[in-house]
Amino acid sequence: MIKHLKAFEFLTAREGLAADCDAGLQRFTGGFKDRSFRIAQVRSWLPVLALPLLLLVGLPAQAADYTFQGGNLPSGCTGGNGSFTCVSLTLNAGDTLSISSPTTITVIGALTAGASSRINATGSSSLNLAVNGLTTLGADTVVKANLSSTAGVITIGARSSVTGTIKTDNAAINVGLGSTVTGSITATMAGAITLGANTVVNGNISTTAGVVTIGADAVVNGNISTVVGAVTTGAGSTVTGSVVTQVGAITIAGNVGGKINSLDTSLAGAVTVSAGGSISGSIITGAGAVTIGAGSSAGGIAANTGAITVGADSNVTGSLCSGLAGAITVGARAKVSGNVTSKTAGAITIGAMAQVAGAVTVVKAGAKVIGAGAVVGVSENSSQCADDVVVVTPPVSVPGIKSREWRQIFMH
Repeated sequence: MIKHLKAFEFLTAREGLAADCDAGLQRFTGGFKDRSFRIAQVRSWLPVLALPLLLLVGLPAQAADYTFQGGNLPSGCTGGNGSFTCVSLTLNAGDTLSISSPTTITVIGALTAGASSRINATGSSSLNLAVNGLTTLGADTVVKANLSSTAGVITIGARSSVTGTIKTDNAAINVGLGSTVTGSITATMAGAITLGANTVVNGNISTTAGVVTIGADAVVNGNISTVVGAVTTGAGSTVTGSVVTQVGAITIAGNVGGKINSLDTSLAGAVTVSAGGSISGSIITGAGAVTIGAGSSAGGIAANTGAITVGADSNVTGSLCSGLAGAITVGARAKVSGNVTSKTAGAITIGAMAQVAGAVTVVKAGAKVIGAGAVVGVSENSSQCADDVVVVTPPVSVPGIKSREWRQIFMH
């Protein structure tokens, strides 16, 4: 009897324990479900709560408008009455700098303008920016001012517009692709000048010591001159004026509306015109070969010391003349409207089916070869050697340049 009673109590205890466990489990899962529901509710509100923050983040920074005569000067700038000095001058993207009367701003350090910034965009008054450090203008910047730098590189961003002169004393000048400069570009002592592709310069380009590089399809409505430094123009480019260098090679891959060099300025430097290039005026070099590629055109060509080579199917509207030494070669089917003359020492070769309107003459030493089917004149015509002076004449002497400054001559 006692044994059965104990078994009943044991079973009852187990049933109570199971009931308690089931109740606890229900409370636990119920709380979990409530908590999941609350979390889901909070999550459903998160996009609504975050929307204002996202809107604030998406807003662009407010561009600043600095008006110098109005007293709203950038940090580090002081002055008045049309003359201001800045320790450095920084414009963020989209910032504007305005003036209401003729103004000169001297920047002791660097001038930096972010993309799409505007400096005197209306151009209602003249502005001079004299910078001692680097000048860096971002893409799509508009500047109506004269830019000058004593020793800092000037860099113009892509698709920018500068109305005014750009000048450095001892530093390079770089103009980004697709930009437009209305004014001259000058490196007075030492500094390379580089124009990107599709740029337009309405003015002259000159440097005393430094290379000049014109990008593909760029246009220079003016002259290019160097005293010591090569000049290279890219494919499809156009120079409406003349190209002159006293010492330095000239390579033309596009068109030149004026002349290349003259005997009174060209001391040394080869001249190369790529196939299909066009030189409206004469080509001259004091010492160095002259080569025009196939299908090119040029005026008269003269080299005092150096070979002259005219490519096949080319057209020369003047005479070909070598002075002290240099062979002359006229390619097949090429045409020469003037004479072909070797004045001192140099062979002359006329290619097959070529045409020379004037005489072919070796004055002193050198063989003369006329190719099959070529036609040459029996006497000299009125065309003279291309020894006239070009319009643009660079300085005769090169100012003294310190050794450290030479490093900047070839900066791009």
